[in-house]
Amino acid sequence: MRIAIVDDSLSDIQYLYENIRKYCQEHQVHMTIEPFHDESRFLSSLKEHSYDLVILDIYMKQINGDHIASLIRRHYPNCQIIFTTASKEHAVKAFRLHALDYLVKPYSYADLSEALDHFEKIFQSFIHYIELKEARQYTRILINDIVFTDYHNHYIQVHTTSNVVRSYMSFDAFSPMLKPYPQFLWCYRNCMVNMDYIESLEGGDFLLKTGVCIPISKGKHQEVTQAYANYMFDYVNRRCPIWIFPSPH
Repeated sequence: MRIAIVDDSLSDIQYLYENIRKYCQEHQVHMTIEPFHDESRFLSSLKEHSYDLVILDIYMKQINGDHIASLIRRHYPNCQIIFTTASKEHAVKAFRLHALDYLVKPYSYADLSEALDHFEKIFQSFIHYIELKEARQYTRILINDIVFTDYHNHYIQVHTTSNVVRSYMSFDAFSPMLKPYPQFLWCYRNCMVNMDYIESLEGGDFLLKTGVCIPISKGKHQEVTQAYANYMFDYVNRRCPIWIFPSPH
């Protein structure tokens, strides 16, 4: 889970950061927390990265939080938003922007924890994963964590951002699990790569962001590279919309 904190108060950012970490420890969940003291820096980051949750102050020096929330809602409809503010004045507007919660400063850890509980429930309804039997137990693998898959000695090998999961099954039985997800490309016999992790195309190989080099089947080279080009074209259009910034105050 990726969370952004956007607030022009360093003390409020610190309070949120420490209490979100406390929540993660108590609930044994992992959240990547990115604090932003500058609204413009956050908007620049938003063009490159998506977030599962944005905790957003309303009253800021450059750009009001409700305007930022409108941009988030327009381009990333599944991103959840929690407003933090010193006033109840914008509660109605927050409701119209489908904010997850509205915390009035100073709020308690219990208030924040309740809002994060709500977020977790919603996040779980959107999350996508596959389950594979590894040894004698089933392992759940998040789709977005899969870098590439290959096949060796009757074992499917799923290479993730953190480890390799090996499961005794045929590639024909495994491949339909990834068929619903357009980011996976069949590069050569029994190998699929997540195109979101491709760094570059080097001759007849894909260089991945993890440093691994994945060869492309010579017989499918044109088909594979065209599929990758089409995916990247769609990716750029999805991730680089036209952003309208308000005039500085």
